[in-house]
This record gives sequence, C-alpha cells and structure tokens, in this order.
Amino acid sequence: MGLAVSRTLCVLSALSLLFVGCMSDGGDPPPPTQMELRSFQTREYDTTDTKLVMKAMLNVLQDMGFIVNDADAELGLLTASKWTGIEHSKKEVKRARKDEVSLSKSLVLECTANISLFDKQSRVRVNFQKRILDTQGATMEASPVEDAAFYQTFFSKVDKGIFLQQEGV
Repeated sequence: MGLAVSRTLCVLSALSLLFVGCMSDGGDPPPPTQMELRSFQTREYDTTDTKLVMKAMLNVLQDMGFIVNDADAELGLLTASKWTGIEHSKKEVKRARKDEVSLSKSLVLECTANISLFDKQSRVRVNFQKRILDTQGATMEASPVEDAAFYQTFFSKVDKGIFLQQEGV
C-alpha cells in the first residue's frame, strides 16, 4: 500500500511539473482564434464614401510597394501583391545542390481587401497571406499573416491615407 501511494505521488508530481512547465513555457503564443483574427483585420471609418476609402487603400498599398492586381469599386474588392527576391549564400546554394533540394526564390505578400458600407461608416476587412516560391515558381509554403501588430501598422497608414484623401492632398 505504501508503494501505491508513493507511485501515485510521483505521478502527480510529474504531472504537476509538466503542467507548470507548459504554462510557463514562454514559447510561441497560440494562434489567434477566428474572431480575434477578424477583429484585427477589420476597421471602420467615419465616412460613407467607400470609394474614397478604397482610393486611400490603393495609395497606401502602392506606397508599400504592392502592385494592384484588381480593384472593383462596385464590389468593394481590392487585391494586390508584393514580390521580393530571396538571396542565398554560396554555401546555401552548394548545400541545396548536394542535398538535391529546392531553394526558395521569392517571397510574395498578397493582400485582399473588402470595403463596404456599414451603417454610416465604411468597413474595411483586409487579410494578408505570405507565400514562398521555389526557383520554378511553385509554392513551397503559404500561410496567413496573423500578427495583430502588422495589421495595426497597416491600418495606421490607411488612417493617414484617408485623412490625406479627404484633404485632397
């Protein structure tokens, strides 16, 4: 009976250490929930002029180096992309050849925005996705941008863009 109690205490101690270790891991935070993601992808503006908001967003995206792929003012749809080349050291290229693996060639940041009238405001929902392409143009990796700070920075630029657009600058 003493052995069973001792074994139970050991198991409980191990589980509690594991539980505490998981809580104070300090590792990556869990990904945002769908509602959290939607909340930092969305912003309302005190204007019913959705075309003005769309024009401001076009200017901001172009200022950030994006190429506008499509814009439909009637639907409130805007798509844009930004391509960046990925450089590799000679050592990385040599290693990839030796291991017969593809190297990444380009990073593509894609943006889709929906601008719509909502009550007496314009509502903007934007999402970004990053894709890594190999030398043949095939997608090696794709993932949504889920960083709240990234969206906050983006919307800060849109805020300024709308102000400039309203002022005719």
